[in-house]
This record gives sequence, structure tokens and C-alpha cells, in this order.
Amino acid sequence: MLVSKKVDGQLVKIFGFLLVFLALCYSIAINSFKNGKFTCNKYILNTYLYIVITFNILILMTLSMEYKDIDFRMSGWTLFGLFLISIGCIILMNKINSERVILKHLIWLIFVLILGYIFYPMYIKSNKGVVTSAMITTLSIVVILSIIAYVKPEWISLSMGPVLLIGLIGVIIFELLLLFVFQNQLSKNPWIFRASSYFVIFLFMGFILYDTKRLQINAKECVKADYIQESLHLFLDIFNIFIRLVGLSR
Repeated sequence: MLVSKKVDGQLVKIFGFLLVFLALCYSIAINSFKNGKFTCNKYILNTYLYIVITFNILILMTLSMEYKDIDFRMSGWTLFGLFLISIGCIILMNKINSERVILKHLIWLIFVLILGYIFYPMYIKSNKGVVTSAMITTLSIVVILSIIAYVKPEWISLSMGPVLLIGLIGVIIFELLLLFVFQNQLSKNPWIFRASSYFVIFLFMGFILYDTKRLQINAKECVKADYIQESLHLFLDIFNIFIRLVGLSR
């Protein structure tokens, strides 16, 4: 009976997020497109709809894999390979013209599924309370930073973009070296990972402010909308903060 209740509860969650997914698809269809192409109308709303549906797909994928009790173990090289493929998808999404709607959405979906595979092993190994806490903390951070960005946009300068980018490149190189060259030192000194994670969190908090300011400008100057590309920036900001919070709490 206890097993039955657990399974039923999991199915209810999956069904609930599936209904949300369908509602988001309908909202995107009626708000984001006109004559089969992206429209500049409701630019900010449409961007956030794509952010929400991306997270919804990740949640659906994670819950479904958990329900099927899939044991997906990932080596460092597998993780690195998936990371490279995801970078390739990001480059393709940037290169593909927004008028090629089907192809752009296909690459976007592949990218989201790859992120789901990367996140799933961490989700399985983590306490569900930790994941929930990380979700609430991430949402709180995003709401606070978004309020600041919309209420006081003059506080945010686009000149901070290159500084943030240099910081991101630096931390990627640093963590790749830790993963493949100095792995023994990392296991002996776990504080290195924690320090790096806190740096990444603060770095992407800066990116949220920057990308929200850029979103406001793009909404005003829109000539040719691309909500996949526009939403990708903020989604990655939020996702990286969430992943780091989960990792810190494990």
C-alpha cells in the first residue's frame, strides 16, 4: 500500500507538470507567434514563458526518469562530452536564423534534454529536501534581482558584461583544471569547490541583472524577435545558481 501511494504520488506530479507544459505551449502559441514567426508583441512575457517551459521540461524529464528508476551514472569524461555537446547546441542556436522556427526549437529541445541528463545523477544523489530548498532559494534570488532590475534599471550598466564574461571564462578554465589535473587536491581540500561555487553564484547573480537589463532594451528596440535565444541567457543564469546551491547543500 505504501509503495502504491508513492507511485501514485509520483504519477500525479508528472501529470500535473504535463498539464502545466500543455498550458505553456498554448500560451506560447497564442502570444509568441504571428504568421508562423516570432512576434515582437509581449516581448518580455514571451521570454519568461520560454524560461518557464524550459524548466518545466527539465522537471518532467527528471520525474519521469525517477519514476522509471533509471540508474544513470556519469563519469567525468561523459560529463565533459555532454558539456561540449551542450556548448555546440548553444552555438547552433545562436547561428540559426529565428525564422527557421522548427530547426531552432529542435536544437533547443536537444539542449534541454542534455541538461536533464547532466542534472539527473545529481538529483538522485541529493536529498529531496536539499533540492526543494535550493529551488526556493534560487527563486527568491531571481525575484529580488528582477525587482531591482525593473525598479532601478539605472543601477545596472551594460559595461559590466565584459567583466562578467572574463570571470565566467576564468572559472570554467579553473574548474576544468581541478576536474582533470588537480582532482586529488580537490578531494583533499573540499573548501576549494565551495569557494568556487560561491564565486559562480555571485557571478551569475550579476549576469541576471545584466541580462534582465538587456532584455528590457531588446524589448523596446525589437525588430526581429528570437525568444529561444533571448530566454537562453536568463535560463542559464538561473540554472547555474540552482545547480551550485544543490551542490553546496549535499
